[in-house]
Order: sequence, then structure tokens, then C-alpha cells
Amino acid sequence: MKNDMTYLRPYLVLVVLSLVIYLPVSLQASQFLHDYGNHIKLALELPESARRINHVFYHAAFLLAHRLLPSLLLPQAAVAAILTFMLPVPLMAFSIFKKAANQSLPDWLLMVFALGLTILAPVTIWTNSFMLGYFNPIVYHNPTIIALRLFAIPVSLLAARVFCERPFESLNQQIFLILLCAVLVLMATLTKPSYTFVLLPGCCVYAVWRLLRRRHINIPFLIFAICLPGVLMLGLMYLLAYYGFDDGSSLAIGAFTFMKLHIPTWRIPVQLMLSLIFPAGLYLCYPKQARRDLYLNLSWLIFGVSAAVVYLFYETGPRLHHGNFLWSGYSAVFVLMFASLLFFCRVRSNSQQREDRRTLSILGLRFTGRDVFVMLLFTMHLVSGIAYYFRFLGLTSLP
Repeated sequence: MKNDMTYLRPYLVLVVLSLVIYLPVSLQASQFLHDYGNHIKLALELPESARRINHVFYHAAFLLAHRLLPSLLLPQAAVAAILTFMLPVPLMAFSIFKKAANQSLPDWLLMVFALGLTILAPVTIWTNSFMLGYFNPIVYHNPTIIALRLFAIPVSLLAARVFCERPFESLNQQIFLILLCAVLVLMATLTKPSYTFVLLPGCCVYAVWRLLRRRHINIPFLIFAICLPGVLMLGLMYLLAYYGFDDGSSLAIGAFTFMKLHIPTWRIPVQLMLSLIFPAGLYLCYPKQARRDLYLNLSWLIFGVSAAVVYLFYETGPRLHHGNFLWSGYSAVFVLMFASLLFFCRVRSNSQQREDRRTLSILGLRFTGRDVFVMLLFTMHLVSGIAYYFRFLGLTSLP
């Protein structure tokens, strides 16, 4: 029993800390009509509104909270629904980091990584309510992009199995994981199609590259777990978003068209770099190990696809200023931050096994100079995230 409590203690602490962090900012966000209010309205109009929305999974969660907790006001029910998506994320991240670190990092530091993942922000110089111009992994005012984070991590991890040399122990396991991944892709797309929109081309480009190099690819997993459910759901989402509307909105291609409406062109590459200081610095500090890490490289490729989508695609008509393609970049950079932290845990585990003597002692732990530098880069994003958190709490309205 004592061992069980020792094992569970960090998870219980994470739940408490997550509630303390997420509840105030979620209550604040629920007061804004731009996103929370619109989603509440659409959810209450279901099933009539189903043909006009493509975020049904979050709306279903809101309606369930509203029915089970009728004493709550509508914004409070929206907060209860979004917390069901937010609270598992640091628990899932901590569990994955802990396994990868293999006791090379203490639980308290892994908890900092797990919680930090959920409040990280770009290293900001120019700021505004929407952090426009940056690839922001954390957005508080939009409930569906928050809900998507719960599915983006497991979907991306399963997608990496397509390219593993020995991804399955048996045929039964392969069938089970194909079905699991397909279900998660469906759920992620029904929550918000943004990550699936860049996951599919990212995986396909990586598959072509590996075929040219005669590397292993699990074709059945790629087709039935990712491509087939993804294409079907994205096609449905496209029809829901554009078919039958008379507002003049459609998809169009134009370099930086949306970005140039809000920020000077010269700032675009600067804000891109400020969004990637930690993952880029990590890759440069451990180039040999990083080049061999399949999941990290796949996450970088998917982010590259998302950057192309953000910078090249836009919507015409009244949706021109909505910036809906930003969500693909936001979800992809969130996964990239997770993949970078996971890679760092693996590097620490391997260096611990090699007993590297060129280390510094910090808080009783041994770190190399590169380790310290990388954690400083992570801290820069974390400090920016804390600043963004309190700035959001101080908002009285969104522009």
C-alpha cells in the first residue's frame, strides 16, 4: 500500500496543481463570447447546428456536463467540460517522460516538464491578446484547440509506429493498435480537424522519403490507421465548413496573406524563430542523437507542413480575418514541444547509462553543460508562458 501511494503521489500532486492553474484561466476564458460563447450557442442548437460545425466532440462533452450538472451556469458547464480534456494531459505527459527518463531525472523535474508543457508560450517580444505571428502551443480562449491537445499526443506517438523497424510484437497487437489509432484520429478530427490536416501530409511525405531510402514502412498501419480515417473525416469537415454556405467563404492560396493583415512582413521569420527557441536549440545541441530519433524528426516534419499551411493558406470572404489555419500550427508546435521534452528525457537516460563525467552538480543532480543550456531555453518559454497566463487573466475582453 505504501509503495502504491508513493507511485501515485506525483499524479495526485499534478491533479491538484493542474486544477489550481487551469481553473482560473478557464473561468476567465469562458466569459468571452468570441469562442466559448459561440461554441456554447452551437452546442445548444444541436442537432440542427451539426451541419454548420466541425467540433462535435467538444460540444458533446459540454452538453453532457450541462445535463449532469444542471445547477451550473452555461459558462461554468463549459469550464467543467474543458477541464475533462485539460487535466489528463500533464498526467499523460508525466507518465511518458518518466518511462523515457528511466530514473535519470527526479519526479519533481518531470512534473515541471509536464505542467510546463501545458503553459509554454513563444519567447515574446511583441505581444497581443491572440499572440498573432507566433506559433503558440497554448491558447486559452479557444476550447476546441485545448481539447485537441488530449488526442494530438497519442495520435502522433502511434503515427510514429508506421516507420519503426519492429513496431508490433504480434499480429493481434498490430490489429489492436490500428483500430486504436483510427479511433483516436476520428476523435481528434471531430474535436478539431487542425492537427489531422497536417498529420496526413506529414506522414505521407515521411513515408515517401523513407521509401526512396529503402527504409521500413508499415503500409497497412499508414493506410488504415491514419490515411483512411483522416481523409474521410477531413472530407466530411470540408463539406460541413464550406458546402451549402452562401457567405462567399472558400479556401485560397497566397503567401503570408493572413499574416500581413496583422503584422509587418519582416516580423514573420523573427516570430517564427522566437516560437522555436527550445526545440531548435535542443536539436542543435544533440545533433547526432536527434537525427536518429524517429519521433522527434516526424514531429519536426509535421510542424514544417503546418508552417506551410499557416503561411500559404487562407480563407476568402468574411472568414478572412478568422485565421482558422493558425490552429494547425498551434497544435503541431505543441506536439513538437512534447516530442522535444521526450527526446531530452531519452538523452538524459542514455547519458546516465554512459556515466558522463563532464557534468555539473545542480540541486544534487548531475548535468552536462548542454543539458543546462537546453533547460535554460525551456525556461525562457516557461517564463513567457507564465507572463502570458497572467496577462490573459487580466483581460476584460478580446479584440
